[in-house]
Amino acid sequence: MNNQTTDTMPEPVEPMAFEAPSISLSRRKFLVASSVTGLALVAAACGGGDDGGDATGDTGQTGAGEGGDEAASGDAAVAQFAAGLEVLAVGTYKAVLDAATANKLGPVPPAVAEYVKTAMAHHQEHLDAWNKVLKSAGAAEVTTPDAKLKPVVDAEFAKVKDVAGAAKLALTLEEIAAQTYLKAIPSLQSKDAIKLAGSIQAVDQQHVAILNFALGMYPVPDVFQKTDKAASPA
Repeated sequence: MNNQTTDTMPEPVEPMAFEAPSISLSRRKFLVASSVTGLALVAAACGGGDDGGDATGDTGQTGAGEGGDEAASGDAAVAQFAAGLEVLAVGTYKAVLDAATANKLGPVPPAVAEYVKTAMAHHQEHLDAWNKVLKSAGAAEVTTPDAKLKPVVDAEFAKVKDVAGAAKLALTLEEIAAQTYLKAIPSLQSKDAIKLAGSIQAVDQQHVAILNFALGMYPVPDVFQKTDKAASPA
């Protein structure tokens, strides 16, 4: 018998093309979808600067960096610096909220106001947690913002005229904070400090994703998180 076998190859299947979800500008028209250049000066402020201005909530109180150098070693040094960043974040969000309340940013959708309040509360809790670490190490609590970043943030905040501008500034601060924590984690010794830094870093990265999305950009643009914008103590 002559059995003839016919091999039939399945037709190739076209790969599914992934499309990022389209952003409805009619729903988020308060932020114009545009390329965000990133506030490079803020990130570059890690190189130095004197304290100036009041926009980001300098209380005038003495932080742990004055007279507490001996206590500021190891995890306590990281906690001091992290706490200064958190004071800056709280103050900046407070300044945004005050400007919005005073109608200096134009129309502010309820969702934006809610985000600002929530993010500010997150950073306040982060600050409280780091100050608890400092207190347990015998160091003074930090109540003043990072002295190098604050004057540059104040200068950038003075240029903010609308919600989009405020969101761009907040995005840069959140990126700096998230990347600073990521870079600091390997230097920490205490398991509790490592867990604290890691848990805060994840929340800051969530803030970054929200702000990216609100500004019309893909929420998670990077395959791996970076540290090129990380700040460091003087």
